[in-house]
Amino acid sequence: MNGKLYISNTMNGKLYISNTIRSSEGQKRAFFIAFLGAMAISLSIIEHMVPKPFPWMRIGLANAITLYAFTLLKPREVMLVVLSRVIATSILIGSFLSITFILSFSGALASFMMMYLFYTYLRKFFSIVGISVIGALTSNTVQLIMVNILFINTRLSYYFLPFILLFALLGGILSGWFSRFLVENI
Repeated sequence: MNGKLYISNTMNGKLYISNTIRSSEGQKRAFFIAFLGAMAISLSIIEHMVPKPFPWMRIGLANAITLYAFTLLKPREVMLVVLSRVIATSILIGSFLSITFILSFSGALASFMMMYLFYTYLRKFFSIVGISVIGALTSNTVQLIMVNILFINTRLSYYFLPFILLFALLGGILSGWFSRFLVENI
């Protein structure tokens, strides 16, 4: 079998799972990615259940898991944690493929990209708390832009931007502290 594990046949040939997954180290890594995904999903669901005055007012504690994952995993593996969190959480709370999902997905994707850029290229200038704040500000800004594109199509909603960004700043700081705690103690 040429050192590959055959899973199933496809029209173009065979679908493989590489030796990396079959090895003990690969299995541990896959388990760890799944574990971080489950932690992020759990935090998202708990945070979703907490009453809040506005739907967008969330601390974003699951982003602490994303930042923690950046310190230990490859970028594509961190993206897997982020995507599994957004998709699984939306399925579990019943918002999959809804407007809420679209906003959450777009915010999470933009936040991941900015945190990845800052963590990879500007880490010597920004602490993990600073990178968390960048992610929170990016997520909230992108979600507001998406709301404007999909619904409102007016500049009036941008008057809310200072309040949204202030809450994102506070949430980013709290999430960053939690992430720093994870990095230093786990």
